[in-house]
Amino acid sequence: MDSRFKIQLGIVFCLLFLSTGVSAKLPNSFTEDIKSNYHQFWFLYESEERGRQSYLAFRPFYIGFQDKTYAFRFKSYLSPIYYKEETNYWYTWSSLFIFSGTGFKHEEGDADEDILFTPLLIWGKGESQRENYFSVFPLYGKIRNKLSYQELSYVLFPIYSEWKYKTYEAKSLLWPFVMWGNSETRNDFRIFPIYSKKEHEGKYIRKSFLWPFFQWGEERLDKKEPTSYSIFFPIYNSKDSKDGNMKSRAYLWFPLLNSLFSYGYDKKTGQTNYTALFIFFQYTTSEKKDTEKLVFFPFYGYSYFANKEAEFITPFYIRLTQNTSHLKSTTHFLLPFYSQMKSEYVQTGREDHYFKLWPLFRYHKDPDGNLGWNTLAIIPVRFEVMEDVWEPIFSLIEYKRSSNGEKRLHLITRLYTHRWTEEETHIHIPLLVEYSKSPTGFRYDFLYGFLGIDTRETNNKFKLFWWEL
Repeated sequence: MDSRFKIQLGIVFCLLFLSTGVSAKLPNSFTEDIKSNYHQFWFLYESEERGRQSYLAFRPFYIGFQDKTYAFRFKSYLSPIYYKEETNYWYTWSSLFIFSGTGFKHEEGDADEDILFTPLLIWGKGESQRENYFSVFPLYGKIRNKLSYQELSYVLFPIYSEWKYKTYEAKSLLWPFVMWGNSETRNDFRIFPIYSKKEHEGKYIRKSFLWPFFQWGEERLDKKEPTSYSIFFPIYNSKDSKDGNMKSRAYLWFPLLNSLFSYGYDKKTGQTNYTALFIFFQYTTSEKKDTEKLVFFPFYGYSYFANKEAEFITPFYIRLTQNTSHLKSTTHFLLPFYSQMKSEYVQTGREDHYFKLWPLFRYHKDPDGNLGWNTLAIIPVRFEVMEDVWEPIFSLIEYKRSSNGEKRLHLITRLYTHRWTEEETHIHIPLLVEYSKSPTGFRYDFLYGFLGIDTRETNNKFKLFWWEL
C-alpha cells in the first residue's frame, strides 16, 4: 500500500513540477534603487544599467543580465535554443530542453565540466587527465559520476556494458537480458526474463521467475519491521510487514493503472488506502491527517502530502498549493488558457504574483517590487526567458514599473515608448523621435542627430546633419 501510494502521489507532483518547472525564473530583476541608464531601439535593442547590475538584449537573438555584486551572469541565444547561467564557481547551460551541461570552477583556474547531448554525445572534463571521459552512443563510452554510478562503460551498447559504484562492479551482455555483479555485501544475477536475483546483505532480497509473472522478496531488512512481498502478475499482489502492522492486497494489478480492487493499511502511520476500477477511484486517509487522497477520475481529484495539495476538477482545472516554513504558494490552471500563481517567501515576507490569460494578457509582480503586464502574450506557459525574448516583438501594449520608481509604456511592438519618473520623461519612436525632459530643460533628436536641440545645459545646443553647432 505504502509504495504504490507514493508512486501515484509522485505522479501528481511530477505534473506539478512539469507545470511550474518551466517558469525557469530569469534573474533579470533589478534590485538597486537608483536611476537607470536606459537605451532602446524599437524591440530590436534594449540596454539598462543600474549600479552593479546590467541588462542587454538584441531581440530575438540575444539577451543577457549581470549582477557584479553576486558575480552572477545570464545569457540566452534565440531562446530556447541556448541559455547559460554562471557565477565564479559554477555554470549550467541548456539547449532546446534536450541538451545540457554543468561545470564547476576551481581557484587554480581549471574547471570540472559535463556536456550532455542526450543521449548521443557526452563529454566530461575533470581536474586530471584520468578524470576526463566521453561517450558516443551507442558505439563506445566511458562516463563518470552519472546515472548514480561512479563509472559506466559500454562497447556497442547493448552488446556489452559494465558499471561500478564503490566496491560494487557489474557487467552485462545484451543489456538488460544478461547481467551479473557483486561486492562484499551485494550479489546480483539476471537472465531475463527467466530468472533474476538481487541481494544486498541486511537490506533486501528480490527474486523473479519468468518476469513479470512471478516476483517475491524481502525488503527493509535493516529496519525494525522488515516487509515481504509476492506478485503473481497480474492476478495478485501482496505486501506484509513482519509483525503485521502493514498489509496490502491488490487484485488484477497493473503498474501505473493500479488495480481492479486493492486495499491496505499501515498501523504505524495510520494510513488506509482503497482503490477500485484501476485509476477511476482512489481513496487514502490517515489518522494524523498528513496524507489524504480522493479521486473520481476524470471528474475530480484531491491529494495532500507533506504540506502540498493538488486538486483537479475535470482534466482542465488544476489547483496546486504549498505551505511550508519557507514558502507559501497557490497555483491555478484552467488549461490551456488561464494560469495564476502566487508565492510568499515566509522568512522575508516578499511575494511573487503571476497571471496569464493566453494568448491575450500576462501580468507579473516579482519579490523585488518590479511590476509588468503586456498584451499579447504568445508564450502559453510561464517561461520568463522566452517571454522576455519573444513577447515584445508581438506585443500591442506593455507596461512596466521598476523598483526604482521608473515607469515604462510600450505600444505596438515598441514602435512607441514612454518612460517617466517624478522628475524626468522620455519618449522614443524609432528614427523619428528621441525626446527627454528634465527640470533643467529638454532634448529632441530626429534620426539620432540629423536634426536636434538640447536645452538642458546653460547654453543651448543644436544638431544638423549629426554635427553639433
